[in-house]
Amino acid sequence: MFGGDPDLDTILGFYAEHLASSPHNLVSRRARGELHQRHIPESLALADLVPAGVRRLLDLGTGGGLPGFVIAVRRPEIEVHLLDASTKKTTFLRDLARELGVPVHVHTGRAEELAVGELRRGFDVVTARAVAALAELIPMAEPFLGEAGVLMAVKGARWEAEVQHAAAARERWAMEVIDHPEPGAPDPEPGSPPRVVTLHRRRIEAS
Repeated sequence: MFGGDPDLDTILGFYAEHLASSPHNLVSRRARGELHQRHIPESLALADLVPAGVRRLLDLGTGGGLPGFVIAVRRPEIEVHLLDASTKKTTFLRDLARELGVPVHVHTGRAEELAVGELRRGFDVVTARAVAALAELIPMAEPFLGEAGVLMAVKGARWEAEVQHAAAARERWAMEVIDHPEPGAPDPEPGSPPRVVTLHRRRIEAS
């Protein structure tokens, strides 16, 4: 169904069924209809883009678990953390992860509140999909990044404008774009990797 692995297909099929049927409107009506064709395959493709050797990953504003829950299923060698401010969403993810035996760590709260606690500077990668424009996303994500940590932001067709508008935020938070989609490229085909703008914490030399 998703990748030819029966175990992975079973887990993700069960996940999609529960996500779509939840009474809490964890994803939009349109997204529910596109889970199998677009959203889960896109999350799987993003999981494959996460570099080898990554130990800890945080999915910021995970919502119903896209892409973070899917990354946890696809990349079990990574310690995946899911963060969202919505209690109904994090409760759903905790219960489903327990039922499916998916080893994820789920956190409830706002990013700016949790970034000053034990999660601060704790991650090699932060992922974010449909959370905020880059100018707002950078200060939300940067405190979670460890040394040489990277932010992988899934973006739409206006990603170039977002990068430009985030110039002040990139400078203030010492974040540098190290990878981005091909300018002017058509929309990704269903199931192919999404548009990802990747930034990392720039080293600041001591004076």
